[in-house]
Amino acid sequence: MIYGQTPGWLERCERRLRWIAIPNIASFLVGLQGIGLVLVLADPRWWSQLALVPQLVLEGEVWRLLTFLALPLSSSPLWMLFVLWFLYSIVDTIENLWGAFKTTFYILISVLLTIGFSLAFMVPITSVGGLQSTLFLAAAALAPDTQILLFLFLPVKIAWLAWLTAAFVLWRFVAGTWLERLYLLAIYANYLLFFAPYHYGQLKRRYRRWEFRRQFK
Repeated sequence: MIYGQTPGWLERCERRLRWIAIPNIASFLVGLQGIGLVLVLADPRWWSQLALVPQLVLEGEVWRLLTFLALPLSSSPLWMLFVLWFLYSIVDTIENLWGAFKTTFYILISVLLTIGFSLAFMVPITSVGGLQSTLFLAAAALAPDTQILLFLFLPVKIAWLAWLTAAFVLWRFVAGTWLERLYLLAIYANYLLFFAPYHYGQLKRRYRRWEFRRQFK
């Protein structure tokens, strides 16, 4: 998956579930966000209509299982232009490196676990910032040397921003309640599932190099 190594379980999933792949899923996500922004700007009450509210889902408002993905990442039209450009660029980067199936499957894991968490603990979901964050981390892991224009003018390596994002997520996990920790695990389970083995291998290689140098000092 990284550097051409795809786990066996993921290859099996791709053979059996290839039909779930959504080509150019970046356009789908950006389109949902655009629709959500237009609705909220027209009437702020749409925030509550789009949100994933477990009690209302159980009462029959099943459309909320999808519409919560349209909750705007920002209510500012100007800032939203940057957000949508950034969202499209990172998802498009992932799909170019992974293909449609792996990208869709990665997103689907986070979405389904978030829905499962919401329904299991009766916690409303009123933001999808975590989903964008896990997509950003995936793009950074796949293409760490890529430069992005922060605020559309400041060139920054994506890996540096990923480290800041990871530190913030870790701080939230340590400082949060058990319920908040479960929520973070639901959101970022896809990243852990796809990338934890790779990062573990990196740590093992670095430790071996350190041990080797220490023995010859």
